[in-house]
Amino acid sequence: MKTSHHSWLQAGALALGLALVGPSNVAKAEESPAPSHRFTLYTTAGAQAYLSSARTMGGVGGGLGLRDTINGRFILQADLSYLSMLGNTGSLRIGAGVQRSGMWAPAALLTVTTLFGEHLSFLSPEHPERLTSPAVSLGVTLAPVRFELESVQVSVLQLGIGAGTDLPGLGLNFSLGLLEAGVTF
Repeated sequence: MKTSHHSWLQAGALALGLALVGPSNVAKAEESPAPSHRFTLYTTAGAQAYLSSARTMGGVGGGLGLRDTINGRFILQADLSYLSMLGNTGSLRIGAGVQRSGMWAPAALLTVTTLFGEHLSFLSPEHPERLTSPAVSLGVTLAPVRFELESVQVSVLQLGIGAGTDLPGLGLNFSLGLLEAGVTF
């Protein structure tokens, strides 16, 4: 008799637990929604300069990039630009950040920028030889005037600053994005 009474208590506790949790909540807990990805191909136009005691490089130009927006909020992107005025320079920028959801979508990104190509060199006791390696910097880019409409993204102003090392010494990377336009696919 004790065994059947104990089994009824266990069955009752199980039924009460399922009633509290509910079958729809159990199903929702088992399902984990896959993140949604939106890919955007974009073009950029702006200026960039890397300044240190050993070299100056950069210029004005434009480029192409690819952005992945995850769940409408998180951004992963990479772009390649050609810059001229201080020689022929390439800029590879990789970034990750967040954006505001909605039509007005300002964004902030942590970026790693690599400038390579021609540059002005400055010889000094700290740098007796010309630097030939690319200039790499870690920085932040802010895009306060950025809009997202259906499958089009437009940014009118982007401001970026970063720091790199030209050992011994520090290099500063400044960027000004004048226009960025992209199409989502």
